[in-house]
Amino acid sequence: MLCFFFSEGGGLKLRRQKREWIIPPKRLKENVDYTSQEYIAKIRSDEQYTSKVTYSLTGIGADQNPRSLFTVNPNTGLVRINGILDREKIPSYHLLGVATYNNGSKAEKDIDLRISVEDQNDCQPVFVFGQSGSVNESSVAETVVMKVLATDADEVNTLHSQIYYSIVQKSSSDSMFAINYQTGEIMVRQTTLDRETQDTYTLTVKGSDMNGAMGGNSGTGQVVIKILDINDNIPTLEKESYEGSVLENTVNVEVLRIKATDLDLMYTENWLAVFTIITGNEAGYFTITTDSKTNEGIIMITKALDYEELKVLNLAISVSNKAVYYFGGVMTGGGKTYPIKINVINQKEGPKFQPMVKVVTISEDSTTVTINKVITTYAAIDSDTLLTATNVRYAKKSDVDNWLIIDEKTAEIKLNKVPDRESKYLVNGTYYAKIIAITTDLPSKTATGTIAIQVEDFNDHCPILTATATTMCLGDTIVYVKAVDGDTFPNGAPFKFRVIQGDSKQKWTVEHLNATTAILRDHAHMWPGHYKVAVEISDQQGKACADIQILNVDVCTCDQVNKVCFAREMGKDVTLGASAILLLLLGLLLLLLVPLLLLFCLCGGVASIGDFKAMPFDTKEHLIPYHTEGQGEDKPLRLGLQVCFPFFEWILRVLAGCTTDTCRHRGKDSLLSFRKSTGCSKVPKALHYGGTTYCIMERSDYLTK
Repeated sequence: MLCFFFSEGGGLKLRRQKREWIIPPKRLKENVDYTSQEYIAKIRSDEQYTSKVTYSLTGIGADQNPRSLFTVNPNTGLVRINGILDREKIPSYHLLGVATYNNGSKAEKDIDLRISVEDQNDCQPVFVFGQSGSVNESSVAETVVMKVLATDADEVNTLHSQIYYSIVQKSSSDSMFAINYQTGEIMVRQTTLDRETQDTYTLTVKGSDMNGAMGGNSGTGQVVIKILDINDNIPTLEKESYEGSVLENTVNVEVLRIKATDLDLMYTENWLAVFTIITGNEAGYFTITTDSKTNEGIIMITKALDYEELKVLNLAISVSNKAVYYFGGVMTGGGKTYPIKINVINQKEGPKFQPMVKVVTISEDSTTVTINKVITTYAAIDSDTLLTATNVRYAKKSDVDNWLIIDEKTAEIKLNKVPDRESKYLVNGTYYAKIIAITTDLPSKTATGTIAIQVEDFNDHCPILTATATTMCLGDTIVYVKAVDGDTFPNGAPFKFRVIQGDSKQKWTVEHLNATTAILRDHAHMWPGHYKVAVEISDQQGKACADIQILNVDVCTCDQVNKVCFAREMGKDVTLGASAILLLLLGLLLLLLVPLLLLFCLCGGVASIGDFKAMPFDTKEHLIPYHTEGQGEDKPLRLGLQVCFPFFEWILRVLAGCTTDTCRHRGKDSLLSFRKSTGCSKVPKALHYGGTTYCIMERSDYLTK
C-alpha cells in the first residue's frame, strides 16, 4: 500500500482508508520559505519491504512547469519544496505519487497529493488605466457620474480583496464629487458645476483592501470627468443697436451681419443662434438667416425698396438658441429685442411710366372718333424727382394692329385708325400697345408703359375699404387696410393708399404690401381708445372716391393670439346686480302706489287687526250686484277694511297702520265693492273705476241692502 506522510510543525498526520494511506490536503502559505525543511511530505509503499521500490512525482510543479518546484527522494520518498509559493500564480497543486519497481512497472496504484496555497495579503488594489466619465453641468446632488473599477489579486471574498474607495483631496475642486466607498460610484456633491468655468476634472481615487482597515494595502488611480454643456446661457448681440443701408431697387443682396455671442459650447445647438425679425418687416422686405460657422445673423433683402416711397425701415430683432433653454421653455431675458435701422439709399434711376398701364376709353363709333387727333399724352416721369422726364424720346414698342401714332418728343398719342371692337386683337374689349421711353444720355436707360384702348368701357368704380373698423393691440404699431374695386384690369388694382393726417395725436406712414393691401404704421404710440383715420385710395388710373374713407381703429388691451379686445370691466362700486335692480323697481312701484292707496285706504291702526271680520252673505261666496233704485235691507255688519287688490294685498299688510282681512269676495275688476246705485249708506269714500262707481267700506260702517 502507497502512503503519504505530511510534515508540518515537526509532526506527521496520517489517515488510513481501506488499504491506502490517505493524507488530507496540505496547506502551505504563500511567500513562506519552506526550502530549509527536510521534507513537507513522505511517500511510502508496503512493497518496499519485499522489493526495491523507486519513488517519483508527476504533475504541475513536478515534471510540468513550474518544473522541480516539488521533488521526491527516489529512495526514501521524502517530498521537498524548492521555491517560494505564490497563490496569485497557482492557488493549488495536484501531484501524483508514483512507486515503481526497477523494471519500470508500477508497484502500486498512484496516490494523490493535493497542496493548497494559503493566501496572504500581499497584493494592493490596482485601478484600470484611463477611466473617464461625464456629467451635465448644473446637475443635482447625488447624480451618478461613473463607477471606477479596481481589482485586488488576493483571494476573493476575503478581507484581503475587499476594497474601500475614497477620493484623495488635492484641491478644492475635488470637493465637487463624492464616491461610494463600497461600490466605487462617483457622484455629484455640489450643484455648482459650470462648464463655462471648468470643463474637466481629474480626480485621484484611492483603493484600500482590508475594507480600509489599518495595515492593509492601498493603490491609487486617476479618473477624468468631463462636464457636458447644457443650454444655460442666453445668446446676446455684440451691440445694443445696429444700422445698415441698402440701395433701392435691389434684391437678394446682403444688407447687414449681426454677430451673436454665447458662452455655451461652440458649434453646438446650445451655441447656435436663431434670429427672428419681430417687427418692421410686415411687408416682407427682409429675411434673416444664421451663419453656422460665425454665429452671425445675415439680413438679406428679398423685395425691392423704393426710396421715393420708403426711406427708412426700423426693424426689431430677437435672438435665441436652436436648442431649448435648459431651465424651462421660456428663456429668462429672451424677450429682449435689438433695434436695427435700415436706410434706403437713393440711386440714379431711369424714367418710368406712371401708371404702368394707361387707359384710354374710346367709342368705336366713327362719327365720334377723329383720326390723327390727340387722344392722350403718355409721358414718362423722372424716378427721382417724379416730374415729367425731359431727356427722353418715345417710340412704339409694340402695336400689332397699328392703331396708334406717338410723338417721339411730347409723347402725344393719336389714333391711326378707327377702333374696331370686333378686332381679333382686342382682349376683353381692350386693345394693348406698348410705349418705350429712351433716355438721351449714355448709357441710355429705358422704360416701358402700356396703353390700353378700351372700347366703350368706363372706369366707373372707385376702390373702397373692405372693412371700416379694425383693432390694434396696445403695444403693436401696424394695422392692415385692404380695398376692393368693382372695375377690372386696368381700372382696378394695384391701389395707392394715402393717409390724410388730420389729428395731431396720430402719425401714420403707409407701406405697400401687395396690390390690394397696405400697412399703416403708427408712430405716435397711441393710447387705448377709438381713433378715426382718414384714408384716400386710388386705383391704377388714379381714380379715388369723392368722399374720404374713414377707418375706425380701436386701440385696446387684447389677446395677442386672436387680436381680440378684452371686455372692459366696470368697477364694483358701480355694478348693479339683479337683486339691486329688483329692489329699485319695487321701490319705484311703491312710490307710484302710495297716492292710489291713500284714495282707498283709511287706516285704522295695527291694533284693530283682530277686529276685522269677513262679510257674511248667507252661503254665497261672491258679491251680489243690485240693479234697482230702491233701498236694500238694513243689516248690521261690522266691517274691517275690505279693500281687495290681488296684486296689492300683501303690500297693504306690510304698510304700517293699514291692514285687511282675507278677501274672498271679488267683484268686477277685482275690487271688493258694491255699486253705489244699490243704496250703500254711510260710505265715506267712493271710487270711479271703469265707468262704474264702487264704494269701499270702512270698519264700523253699515251696508243697507
